[in-house]
Amino acid sequence: MGIFEKRHQPRILRTQKISYADLHFQLRLSRGDLSLKPIFIVASVELGNSTTKAILTATDLRSGRTYILDKAVRMTREALSPRNAFCHTISMVDLSEGSIADLVKKTLQEAARSAGITIADLHFVVRSTGVTACFSKVEEVEGVTKALAEGCILAGVPPRKMISPMLIENITPDLRAFSRMTRTYFDGAVTGNIPPGGESIVGNEMEGELVTAGLKEAAKWLDVDYRSPVSSLDFGTTLSGRITDDKVPYACITGSFCGLAGAIPDAIVTKVVKVDFPSVLDLAGRSIPWKRIKREVVKGYVDAILRQVCIETVKGDRTRVGGVPVNVDAAEKNGVVLIGVDAGDNLSNLPKIADIGAELVKEEGERYIIPVIDEIAACLVEGLVGRAKEEGLLLPDTKIGITGRAGITGKKPELILDKLSNLFGRNMDNEVIFADDALARGTAVLGRCMHQFGTAGNPIGGVQGHGCVYGQRVKLQKKIPINSADVK
Repeated sequence: MGIFEKRHQPRILRTQKISYADLHFQLRLSRGDLSLKPIFIVASVELGNSTTKAILTATDLRSGRTYILDKAVRMTREALSPRNAFCHTISMVDLSEGSIADLVKKTLQEAARSAGITIADLHFVVRSTGVTACFSKVEEVEGVTKALAEGCILAGVPPRKMISPMLIENITPDLRAFSRMTRTYFDGAVTGNIPPGGESIVGNEMEGELVTAGLKEAAKWLDVDYRSPVSSLDFGTTLSGRITDDKVPYACITGSFCGLAGAIPDAIVTKVVKVDFPSVLDLAGRSIPWKRIKREVVKGYVDAILRQVCIETVKGDRTRVGGVPVNVDAAEKNGVVLIGVDAGDNLSNLPKIADIGAELVKEEGERYIIPVIDEIAACLVEGLVGRAKEEGLLLPDTKIGITGRAGITGKKPELILDKLSNLFGRNMDNEVIFADDALARGTAVLGRCMHQFGTAGNPIGGVQGHGCVYGQRVKLQKKIPINSADVK
């Protein structure tokens, strides 16, 4: 099974925080410029099924590199509000518009205080959510997005900092010199990927877009050319991600991931952790005596859990996969293959997985929980990438990127590399990247795209092995009247 293998060297980008003052000092010192502040500060506000985060990033607009200033993380269950609830998480935490807004306000203000800046210092704020479990249609997710906006406004963020600037005058004077808005406009493409047209395909569509962009930025720190074609996977509580082709100047989305990710290991600990609405995060800090772990025991329980899980290409009349609303018709119209993970029929097998987790602890002890969870994660990645390979979505040079708590913690990266190397018949250490907080990094990239803060010398968009596609974008946009473009 590879649990004890050490022959792989994962390329992992772990979040390292830096204060705004230290970053500003470092950039001034390295350039000998004591006046200019080419730093673009973006807040990522995410309401997840398990956690709610506010992560503050600072992008050096000369190099294009993004730094993490600080972050605040709270359990979404803190916003429990049965009264006036209009949505709930996968673990059935009832949420109201007011409770979401209040939690977002507190989380964003906490992150700003920790980073040593004020809300007024933020240049842009991006909101996203994975809470889709109670919705039957993709469009209904907009209600959560509005609640997130209300929370940001309560924290002191003006609405203009949550929408794309239409004119150069809408950009703060200190940063206007770095914008190419007088020559190009934001047409919906992020890091050179053009989103599917028309209706959204999955309920957490924006998460897939952001993590793909964030993984591309993270790869710059890992010295990997993670430009199109790529396959990105976000293993939060729910699954999101995209597969792209290698067209220029804009790559097309050929595949989209949806369904369950961290919700499966969360189910394993449901009857083990003695808190309301538990998750694997509640096991944090527990040591694992790996030398006492028997691989045959792990394999037996992993097999039992995987029998309750299905990985499939989503077709037909399906409207939900693992609690996530999907639009199969929209996917087919756009030529996008939907690949999903579910436990039974729309979460129906999660209670059975909880029973298996309880049996595991009773028979073998808590020390087996994490090894089983890590192996489950590796099997899910193998199954998803394998299905994408069968569908013909992976090109010879497609790079794979993984982010999210259920995909990069513990021994998961080593196990994933072992399985993917077997799947492709070659060592995949240099073709797979792992990154913490890719969604937050993606919000910084989205903000740059909206403001046209490109870095031609260090491009994120385009195709592996090739240069910046900015010139091709200019030519393309000159052929298309701005009023007909999909300007967001």
